[in-house]
Amino acid sequence: MIDDDSRLNAMLADYRAACPEIEPTVNFMPVLWQRIEGRRGFWFVFQREGRAVMTASAALCVVLLVLNFFYASQTRLNPPTYADALMADHTAEMTYYTEAIRGTSSTQDDVPAR
Repeated sequence: MIDDDSRLNAMLADYRAACPEIEPTVNFMPVLWQRIEGRRGFWFVFQREGRAVMTASAALCVVLLVLNFFYASQTRLNPPTYADALMADHTAEMTYYTEAIRGTSSTQDDVPAR
């Protein structure tokens, strides 16, 4: 145990000798902030703006999802009107003019070429 303590003390003494204590001066904080600001380059700003855009996009998705559920619940509460039923039943196959268009195209196919 005593041997371990003496080795630890020797290691800490070597560390103190290798890394001398820095005396803070008047310019310590300004120089420190200049170093920090120097590391903040394009990618730092790009990451920060990217996170803001991602957060805004997620919030917009949540808002649109909530509005979609709210609108869907409102449409289920209202029964369909007569006009809605007519619109649902009105398809291209059930109109008379499509039958007439089909009839004219088939007659042109039957006409012999001159």
